Amino acid sequence: MKTRMNLNLLASSILALSFSGALYSADPMSADAVKNLLSNNTAYCKNLQKNKEFTNYYRDDGTVIKLSPGGNKKRGKWRVTENGRHCIDWGKEDGECCHPVFDQSNGTYQKVEEGEPKAEFRVIEGNPESL
Repeated sequence: MKTRMNLNLLASSILALSFSGALYSADPMSADAVKNLLSNNTAYCKNLQKNKEFTNYYRDDGTVIKLSPGGNKKRGKWRVTENGRHCIDWGKEDGECCHPVFDQSNGTYQKVEEGEPKAEFRVIEGNPESL
């Protein structure tokens, strides 16, 4: 009976962690995997911390174009570090932001900041938004 209660408690804890987004089943993506995923492709993104959606097109020359839902465009620079961190610099005072990328194995990816999901995105091949 005690073992059954312990198993139920363990199962409940794992379920709670999986819904919180704090449990990752895999290591961050490698540098090559992130580059191959994003180069000359479009990411439909949602900033989970700010609850804002946007679209980014990542050119293989290191430029990124951001399209907001209102139609505003912003140009920046992107790169991937040797350890696979995806970096973007929009030219603001705070400079470049870099985060690991996790494949969620369901067609979506997450960028993580200090162990918490920062952004979630899905990638479409090419440039369907003509950015």
